[in-house]
Amino acid sequence: MTDILDIKGAWKTYKMGAEEINALQGVNFKVEEGSFLAVMGPSGSGKSTLLHLAGILDLPTKGEITLGGKKVNELSGKEQAHLRRSQIGFVFQRFNLLSQLTALENVMLPMMKPDKKKGKEILDRVGLEGKYHRLPTQLSGGEEQRVAIARSLANDPILILADEPTGELDTKNSRMIMDLLTELNKEGMTIIIVTHDPMAAEYAQKTVQMSDGTIYE
Repeated sequence: MTDILDIKGAWKTYKMGAEEINALQGVNFKVEEGSFLAVMGPSGSGKSTLLHLAGILDLPTKGEITLGGKKVNELSGKEQAHLRRSQIGFVFQRFNLLSQLTALENVMLPMMKPDKKKGKEILDRVGLEGKYHRLPTQLSGGEEQRVAIARSLANDPILILADEPTGELDTKNSRMIMDLLTELNKEGMTIIIVTHDPMAAEYAQKTVQMSDGTIYE
């Protein structure tokens, strides 16, 4: 199968005063098209840094990133931003919905070409039929995360990155969200989740562990 994401020899170094901290240490990370991967590890292990590189929210201090066949390091800042917006969907732990916007408006917000019909179809796809005009305060936590997942699909991405997608949910809603992500994966979506939750990781086809900026499979 085709590698949708290939991170080679990635180091990420941060300066803390006179000290340098290596958040990633020569990480190699490949994700095949259509796969569902979980990344686990303790706080400070490098999970979030890896997700930021995968989502082109940051670049490695050393190393290369290829997404969808495009070498990210060789792109201009504008090209990187376009690739990030058009090819990657993000799902966050705290939903990050705009409280003054309806579910439909939140889904349409990142669209490169706003389309109400498409927004409604995506909300239907995640089980929110008829709740297009509800505000986040009128939705349960599980429903809010469904809106967030719908928003991540707005531009037909090739990759979804989910950062602790069950972190704010109870067990019942956590399973519902993971069932939804599993269905999207079965439909062909490539998904990476970063999680502390062993239950959530069980849904993935493969789990890798991180510790001290290094990946262990």
